[in-house]
Amino acid sequence: MTKLRVAVIGAGGIGGAHLRAYAAWPDLCELVGVADIDLALAQTKAAPYAIPAFADYQTMLDECRPDAVSICTPPRLHLPIAQEVARRGIACLCEKPPARTLAETQAIVAAFTDAGVVLQFAFCHRFHEPVRQVQELIAAGKLGKLIQVYNRFGFRFDRAASSWFTDAEVAGGGVLIDTLVHSIDIFRALAGEIVHVDAAVSTTLPVQVEDSASLQVVSATGVIGSLNCSWVTPVSEAEIRVWGTEGEAIIDYATNTGARYHLAGDHDWTVLPFELPDRFVLQAEHFLHCAHGNQPPRVSGADGIAVMHVIEAAYRSAQGNQTLVRP
Repeated sequence: MTKLRVAVIGAGGIGGAHLRAYAAWPDLCELVGVADIDLALAQTKAAPYAIPAFADYQTMLDECRPDAVSICTPPRLHLPIAQEVARRGIACLCEKPPARTLAETQAIVAAFTDAGVVLQFAFCHRFHEPVRQVQELIAAGKLGKLIQVYNRFGFRFDRAASSWFTDAEVAGGGVLIDTLVHSIDIFRALAGEIVHVDAAVSTTLPVQVEDSASLQVVSATGVIGSLNCSWVTPVSEAEIRVWGTEGEAIIDYATNTGARYHLAGDHDWTVLPFELPDRFVLQAEHFLHCAHGNQPPRVSGADGIAVMHVIEAAYRSAQGNQTLVRP
């Protein structure tokens, strides 16, 4: 298999995670460049891999000619960069949220569909081994009929008040679109499509966007979900709980184990192993195989559009308007 030439656009924290993940697969790819409008930051991220850094992503695309790229910029830049990447026929792994709006997301998907080029959205929790384990428990019927899903991602985001994350023009919103976007995708992976959402948001920090949010969602098969996140809670959990008619499963991100489950009649919990690479490394591997043409993306353009339908419905609900996902 010929190695893919891979570049990363955006040299922030998540761009660094993508570089590290690609570097774990030297038989599949070689890193060829990093671009960021902050050239010094790009140079810092590029140095460990001995690759060139650029202040302009188009210059990098011209000079490095990558076969695949990761887009790790703020959401405002996703659409114009994605359209240029698609125009050049380059496979793309685009970070979450897919874009600031549903319309922008649809435009990104259309660009890659028209170009016939691979597009994968970076909903990395699909590649988290405990999530995959719970998917298998559900598919095998071990938990019985799925009834409820609970998820909370809570933490203190110390940079929130002074970064682009709280600039709605750049990010598209606050914690709902930035963090709960993962929760929505996880729920869809476990319980199927969401058809109804009720949302509540609040703001504690001196910012113009929501910094805490909760969604009550319902799937097409009647599964109820409670999805919660906050940027202002310093002592909190990152956890998913799933209840069915025959048992419960828990994914605890604070542990180094796989999922654990407890079935009706069991005296003890069964703890599953967790020995695989982390979700970013597995996500990169999957994308590289997709870019090689060996398989379709597990997280497709359609998934990005579906998540953004829910995001926009949630914002309408939080504003006191209609709550149907597809009115």
